[in-house]
Amino acid sequence: MGAPASEETARRRGRPRPDETINRDELVLTRLRESGVAMTRDEVAQAAELTPAKAYLSLWRLRRDGHVQRVHQDGKHRWVVVVPQSP
Repeated sequence: MGAPASEETARRRGRPRPDETINRDELVLTRLRESGVAMTRDEVAQAAELTPAKAYLSLWRLRRDGHVQRVHQDGKHRWVVVVPQSP
């Protein structure tokens, strides 16, 4: 028999993320929070001192996990932090 259903749904597929990736994602999220405004991928990359490609990968993971969202503003895609809804 396998693990209970709640454990199976909590388990992530694939290999664990390296600490470097986790730290980079946290840095990107912190920079977005500190800015207080919607930022383009390139602005996020510059603020976090990353390449645009690495910034985008972090933004994609953060979006997938529900921490940020992409919005279309002034003809550009911008990223904003998702504010949790209070019950």
